[in-house]
Amino acid sequence: MKKKLLNPALKRKLLVISLLCLLIASALQLYTFGFADNFFINWLRLFVVLFALVAGTVLAIVPGANYLVNKTSQLLS
Repeated sequence: MKKKLLNPALKRKLLVISLLCLLIASALQLYTFGFADNFFINWLRLFVVLFALVAGTVLAIVPGANYLVNKTSQLLS
């Protein structure tokens, strides 16, 4: 039996994050520089940076901070 690499909930979160980052990257690129010669390279670069920042925040930093706050509140009460 094959083990799934990503569970469906994580896959759904990554899909939503990637779609939002794609739309934001498109809007920022078009608003800031317009449709220039190197549009696709800048667009891809902006998408990767936004995806890394948002995915890291949503999937690692926020749950980690939530875990730490819950643990410290349990220790203090």
